[in-house]
Order: sequence, then C-alpha cells, then structure tokens
Amino acid sequence: MTSAQSEAGFSLVEILVATAVFAVVGVISVALLSTTITAQEVNDNALARINALDRARVLLREDIGQVVQRSARAEDGAVRPALFAGDANGLADRFAEDGDEVILSLTRRGRSNPGLVRARSSLIHVQYVLRDGQLIRRVSEHPDITPLTRWAEQVILQGADEVELGFMVGSVWQSRLATRPGQEGASLPRAVRLRLTTTQWGALEFLALTSEVRL
Repeated sequence: MTSAQSEAGFSLVEILVATAVFAVVGVISVALLSTTITAQEVNDNALARINALDRARVLLREDIGQVVQRSARAEDGAVRPALFAGDANGLADRFAEDGDEVILSLTRRGRSNPGLVRARSSLIHVQYVLRDGQLIRRVSEHPDITPLTRWAEQVILQGADEVELGFMVGSVWQSRLATRPGQEGASLPRAVRLRLTTTQWGALEFLALTSEVRL
C-alpha cells in the first residue's frame, strides 16, 4: 500500500469517535437552548406579574387621588345614592352585572381630551369590582349614565381573596364609607387602603391618598 493510499480517508474508529463527539455536542446544545428558553419564559411571566402589580398600584393611586364629590344620574334620571362609596362586602349598585360585587364606586377627574377635539367633560365614573376571584376596574365614559353609555373593563389582579377596604376619616380607619347627594361639600377620606390576598403574591396592601391631603 502506498503512502497516498494510506492517507486517502478516515478509519471506522475515527468516524465513530467523531460521530459520538458531535452527538454529545448536539445534546449539550439542545439542553442549553431549552434552559435558555425556559429561563426567558420564567422571566417574561415574572415581568408580566410585576407590571400587573405596578399597574394596579398606579390606577388605584390615580383614581383615589383625583376623586371628586359629584352627583351622578342613573339611566332613568334618578340620582345615584352615593357620591363616593366603598365596602369590601359589596355595594348595592343597579349597574352591577350578575355575579359582580362592586366594592368601590367613585367619580374622578383627569380624563384626557387631547387638543380639546371633543366637547365633553373630563369626569369619568369608576368602579372596582370583584368577579370570580378577579379584581376588575370598570369605567364609564360619562358619570351620568345613558342607554348609549359604554363601559370599559380591565382585570387588575387575578386570584383576589380576603379583600378588605379601609377609609381614613380624620385619624380613624373605617371599613365602609358613603357620602350622599347633598353632601358635595363634605370631606373625602384622607386615604383609602386596599388589602387582599392573591394566589400569585400572597398578602398585598395598597394605600392611596385623596385630594384632601395636602403635602
């Protein structure tokens, strides 16, 4: 056998060894890729939960911070029984859907109207509702309800349980509060506290100041 013939190719052993090495490298690469994808999914889920928690905090702070004592009318023209009301055990509200438990009802300012294109008020009506373990924020585009009024819903937190509301009146926390029509000049609570337990975060507490507080 000449020298050129002996160097013409690989032996069977060399091919088997190379195949085994490539197989090991492939398995390691697949494992690393799978771990990376799993870690990315975990990070994305954690970030989504954190964003939801932060969104709940910001919305509650803005709603409570811009609340106003303003009478509002129902679809039949009757004045709503409360200007600002909250009770973790549920409020009597004719606009609540079956299975909903309205725990907070208020009118607030601050609705944007870029360029003042539409002739409308900056006021909106906001409700916080418990439904099937979800804390939902419902918003009507006008405080006074008409047959054409549209409601928008947003799930704030999932798996909400053991909900507790507190309203600081003076220096005392109350578990429920309602200001009636004719009391537009009455003081709002200084702060609103929302405590609840969630399946994702455990015990949570949100504290929001009203416009009655001057810092």
